[in-house]
Amino acid sequence: MTIKEVEQLTNITRQNIRFYEREGLITPRRNPENQYREYSADDVKTLHRIRLYRKLNVSIEDIRRLEDRTLSLESCMEQCISNTEREMVRKLRRFVKNSGNRI
Repeated sequence: MTIKEVEQLTNITRQNIRFYEREGLITPRRNPENQYREYSADDVKTLHRIRLYRKLNVSIEDIRRLEDRTLSLESCMEQCISNTEREMVRKLRRFVKNSGNRI
């Protein structure tokens, strides 16, 4: 598959696809005749997972660890929930401080 096809299938921009390649999260093979990238169905599946992880604010490093199976999905999701809760508390405190106790 070409990068254009993968872009359409995954809804991920070609810039981000290439970024994930540089990060080592996908490794499309190169056509020996023209050196163009050729993406596989497995690359597309991986990109779908990456897209979901990024929507959940999972870091690139944690995505790498999930894909390498050195981090469990359960541990990762617990960490995401904890991070989200901390962020919500931080935003709520800032809101209360900025509202001048007018709640």
